[in-house]
Amino acid sequence: EKMNTRSFLLSSLLAGAVIAVLANFPALNLLNCFLCLFVWIGGFLAVFFYGKFQKDGPGLTPAQGAGIGAVAGVFGAFIGILAHLLFSPLTLPIMQKVAEALDVGDALPGSGSGLGSVLISALIFFLIDLVAYPIFGALGGLLTASVMNKNKAS
Repeated sequence: EKMNTRSFLLSSLLAGAVIAVLANFPALNLLNCFLCLFVWIGGFLAVFFYGKFQKDGPGLTPAQGAGIGAVAGVFGAFIGILAHLLFSPLTLPIMQKVAEALDVGDALPGSGSGLGSVLISALIFFLIDLVAYPIFGALGGLLTASVMNKNKAS
């Protein structure tokens, strides 16, 4: 079944924005360390939003759910770099204290101070997110579409 491109992009973009904010928000971002929790949720949201935009349309297949979740992950990575830069003044001091307490201060990406370290950490996290977010977003979308299809069938 053909997907509605407008609904696909809007759903992915909204879910990507949720991923970016939750994954970079101070304190909440630590929860994202657990298997990219917020990215799984983003994949779920992408499928959920698509279903809301396409009320009368057919549900997404698992493959389509994986696709929309992966695209949400890509959007999440790109929007996430902006969120990372926005929240860095709050997050970096906390992360530096945690790194010092664990005696791994030198291992923290961008562990120096100033704009340079913020930009370096943003670039490092962006590159990691650009790989991990589409994978975990696809898994979240795949599982959600599978469950929603089973619920429609019964």
